[in-house]
Amino acid sequence: MTRLRGVGLLVTLGLTVGVSACTTGPSSAQVADLHRQAQEALARWDAAASAAAGGSGFVIVGESTLMVGGDWGPNIDGNNAKLAWGAGLFVIETPLPSAAPPDASILWQDGTTYPVPVISAQQALSHMKAANQWSCPDCTPLQIIGARLTTATFQTGRGPAQAPAWEFSLKDTDVKLDQVAVGGGFTAPPVATPNDQTTGQQVAQSWVGPPAQSATVDASGMTLTVAFVGAPDAGDKPCGADYTAEAVESDTAVVVIVYEHRNTLPAACSAVGAFRTAQVTLAKPLGNRTLVDLLAQPISVTAAP
Repeated sequence: MTRLRGVGLLVTLGLTVGVSACTTGPSSAQVADLHRQAQEALARWDAAASAAAGGSGFVIVGESTLMVGGDWGPNIDGNNAKLAWGAGLFVIETPLPSAAPPDASILWQDGTTYPVPVISAQQALSHMKAANQWSCPDCTPLQIIGARLTTATFQTGRGPAQAPAWEFSLKDTDVKLDQVAVGGGFTAPPVATPNDQTTGQQVAQSWVGPPAQSATVDASGMTLTVAFVGAPDAGDKPCGADYTAEAVESDTAVVVIVYEHRNTLPAACSAVGAFRTAQVTLAKPLGNRTLVDLLAQPISVTAAP
């Protein structure tokens, strides 16, 4: 499931087509700083892409492990199960296949396919363990009693895609865990922190406009429409805002900066937000390039209907 970047109640859907005379936008210094952040994000993404195998554009946005089944059942402590999964705590009750299966294909919604190597169940389990999100020393590990190769739909930088996955069966529950099984996959660069000595990059500051949460691309590949949470009303109304967008591009990725032009008239404004969109024209078709944010994290892009 794709995670939304931002908060707000979904009230309306609007498309910015201009900037009203009573709004104010970012300063030149703010724009320059955002350009710097965008270039740093692209540099980090380009470096990660150059070190990765393949060029399928298969970049997972969100979870690489999917829960199949919504109820852990009466024979297992569901709260412990969730915590143990998040901590990467698993024990193997039945030997898992150690051999890598034959190559398979990724299938996108537009019918595009791409051949990829498939990893073994043991490798997939190692990846699932390594994706732990927290520590839970008091948790009881989940017991894996089997694994079968299947396909599952993952959110990617190019929208939903069916990809090979190892489905792990667990003791005392009908819930299963599907772990992506694509070999040589591309992972996004880690998010830098203020004390991150690994990347040496500054952490991106707050946007002058809201961060893009998702996007669509037209048939030409040249026009992106990004969606984000913004003001419910246009900039010609009190508390409203207009939005414009700008693309900063590299050979492997695109950053779209959304600028907010808020109405300057004094008013008591609600914190309620709404889905808004803005369009930007690229210098060249998006192709297999990935849309990323200012933290070099991928954003899902689907084909426009």
